[in-house]
Amino acid sequence: MNHGFKSAGKAANLNGNMAPSGTMPSSRGKWGAIRSRIVGLESGGVSLSVWAFRFLLWYICVLLVQPQNRYTFLWPLHIANLTFISALVLHVMDCVRSRRPFFANNLATWLGLLMIGLTFASNTNGYFQNGWGGWNPYIDTYVKSFLLLILVATMCTSVERVWVVQMTVLMSTLWWLKSGLRLSAAGATYSDDRLMGAAIGLIENPNSFAYMLCIMLPLYFYALQHAKGKWMRWAFLACALSAVYIIFQTGSRTGLVTLLAVGIFFLKQYGRKNWKTIVLVALAISIIFPFSGENNIRRFKTIPQSALAFLGLAEKEEQVDYGRPLNQDEQSAAERSAKNRDTWRLVKDFPMFGVGLVPQSTKLVEAGYGMAGIGQVHCEILMVGKQMGFIGMSLYFFMLGVAWWGGPVALVKGRKLGWTAAGDMGRIFQIQAVAIAVGGFFCPMPWHPPMMIMAGSAIALANVMSRMPTSPRE
Repeated sequence: MNHGFKSAGKAANLNGNMAPSGTMPSSRGKWGAIRSRIVGLESGGVSLSVWAFRFLLWYICVLLVQPQNRYTFLWPLHIANLTFISALVLHVMDCVRSRRPFFANNLATWLGLLMIGLTFASNTNGYFQNGWGGWNPYIDTYVKSFLLLILVATMCTSVERVWVVQMTVLMSTLWWLKSGLRLSAAGATYSDDRLMGAAIGLIENPNSFAYMLCIMLPLYFYALQHAKGKWMRWAFLACALSAVYIIFQTGSRTGLVTLLAVGIFFLKQYGRKNWKTIVLVALAISIIFPFSGENNIRRFKTIPQSALAFLGLAEKEEQVDYGRPLNQDEQSAAERSAKNRDTWRLVKDFPMFGVGLVPQSTKLVEAGYGMAGIGQVHCEILMVGKQMGFIGMSLYFFMLGVAWWGGPVALVKGRKLGWTAAGDMGRIFQIQAVAIAVGGFFCPMPWHPPMMIMAGSAIALANVMSRMPTSPRE
């Protein structure tokens, strides 16, 4: 990678702002004894800060790869909870040792704490819940995601750490590419030519698979741009093209629309500087696309008509005749449109805390909200509104805005410092925010880990680089 990241994996470069163990102030009493024991753990030069950060990276790997789904003997070990708790405990121990606050006083911390409070409020005060909704899958997922946001922004105390988090995400998603290519080679389709998703919660169906890969595509191109050595660049180019191929194979209209949005912003950001790479990628995509399958290509061609029908702008003769049996695509589009319409009406009627994380579906249907009470609405922002009201929706947009507006801070400071590898990470977070804003409009997965990692990393990078003195980096 470019200068500044050559030794990013070494402990010396991952210590962040941690004070040297030799500068530990003397103190008395119980807390002094505890700190003395903690310092003793570092007598061999092993930094608690580094180990806490390493466990955070392992937690990210577990979230994205989910090895317990493939190797079932890992289920009783609760490896996700184990790595997360280890990271948190070691971080607290390091803060006690160095007398630092447990969490950084930054935007991510306050945003994460506010979202945790809103999650509990919605789970308690939702109109169609019977009081406290219990520790359900939604509250479990959301609270862990918001804590991930806080920890990423708190532990990434240097540009190198932000970079390591991004490369950890990239390396973890190589398993996604391997799974997609193997499923494609095996002809593992569940409907027409549509590729099945891998056995991971984030990519378990074609739409989610394509959506998540669109979020990761900017990372592959970032690594391609800054990799040192011809073979490394070719390897990352192969990763990017493999992701595009899998997106086509899923037959996901959500994936294709998101891919086009990512491509437009990528051209805007990198078109002039990397025109040779852009031409090569465009040529490769033109070769890959015909292999998507006849049924998938036919499905992609229905995107304009489905979009007009979804927005209620279709001409009368082009509207679907619901008096006849519908094919799968027509049924899916009609169901999504009905769910979005009824859910938006529900959000406007209950704007404060929504109707709760786990509202009773029968009550929603009986109250006249129809499809809003049946399953999940396939739109992240409406799902947030249904569960958390306008407050949650505002915070959702704010989180995307933080990544979008935080990117230029890193980009401008990177140019002043002559540190393009750091500045370009700001561009990556901007393009990922676009992918989430577009793809999330058609998927029911709000507050997912990639979004939290992106937002936490963007906030940390902007904070770190804004404090750097403006002088050329050696």
